[in-house]
Amino acid sequence: MRLAGGQHLGYCTNVHPYEDLSGLLAALELGAGPLRERLVQGGRLGQGEGLGVGLWLPARVAAEVARDSRPLRERLDALGLYGFTVNAFPYGDFHGARVKDEVFRPHWGERSRLEYTLLAAEALAALLPEGEPGSISTHSGGYKPWGAAGPGAEQVAAGLRAAADGLVALRKRTGRTIRLCLEPEPLSSLETTAEVVEFFARYLQPAGAAAAEHLGVCFDACHQAVEYEALPAALAALRRAGVAVGKVQLSSAIRVERPDAARAALGAWADERWFHQVVARAPDGALRREPDLPEALARAADPAPSPRGESWRIHFHVPLFAGALDDEGLLETTQPDLSALLPLVSDPGLTRHLEIETYSWSMIPPARRAALGAPTLLACLEREFAWVLDGLGVAPRRA
Repeated sequence: MRLAGGQHLGYCTNVHPYEDLSGLLAALELGAGPLRERLVQGGRLGQGEGLGVGLWLPARVAAEVARDSRPLRERLDALGLYGFTVNAFPYGDFHGARVKDEVFRPHWGERSRLEYTLLAAEALAALLPEGEPGSISTHSGGYKPWGAAGPGAEQVAAGLRAAADGLVALRKRTGRTIRLCLEPEPLSSLETTAEVVEFFARYLQPAGAAAAEHLGVCFDACHQAVEYEALPAALAALRRAGVAVGKVQLSSAIRVERPDAARAALGAWADERWFHQVVARAPDGALRREPDLPEALARAADPAPSPRGESWRIHFHVPLFAGALDDEGLLETTQPDLSALLPLVSDPGLTRHLEIETYSWSMIPPARRAALGAPTLLACLEREFAWVLDGLGVAPRRA
């Protein structure tokens, strides 16, 4: 949907499991289309307005749509939807039994990552509304725990500069301007705002106009809150450094102030599909990182106690409207951080693309989904849109 300031608000379709174009079309038919109708009925969207979607295009789908965009474009049109941004972070089966660090493959030192990204850009160029720029999110290079087996900073930068050149060529050929946006994530090649600023200053900004016009950052609120960053200050640092924010992902993480008391409750959230990185903060502000929640829980069960007063933040995308995730108050969320961000993203000078991303909804314990009043994905998405619009000061329309 288009907001009063001209920004686009949508949700990312990576919450739906699919591997091919037919699966994406079904997800739109059964998910995004009915969601749009609910938003219209609830006065959150005008009858004749389109609902924006952030399209997750795995490699197979990106190639299909780049070859022939008509089936997807026609389905979007028929359902009152439009695409304005693409998620090209997960390359393959994002909803497989076990994803973990495979989500970072291929890394940005491999040719296949570049080729996939440019195919996704080709697909998006064919779907964008007339005169609108597009954005694509991708990971920031690789995964830090790979060490020497992963890509070096110069390898990553070379791939990104090549992508910028490809996007310049696409713009000249199609008239469509698309920005590729690096998405920092805990334990990825770039995870903190300071690392992003340094990387852009050293490797990308000296590359000139192509990088300046076609590279930027996808600012994920969940990820940066897990890093204990103050989100307004992080965005201000990016702006001071001249790093473009191509899109903001509106997301929320798990926050635990008493990890020892919450260990049993957290066990139900330690799934085998995705990484749920944990960043622990000691009372003196020192940060300790664990690659995944099961490892953090195992360490916490060690006879040696965790530092007194330590808190945890966990990379698990939870519903935006949820302030707590249990009845005892042990599992809270970073919703306050996201609330502080909303007044800033209402400024179209910051970014034009806002995307709700709660892809791990399916891994939330079913009883907790019901307790939150969102037993179905459709109910969750409808409430998330309402929460965001309320936070942006957009009141429901009168019938």
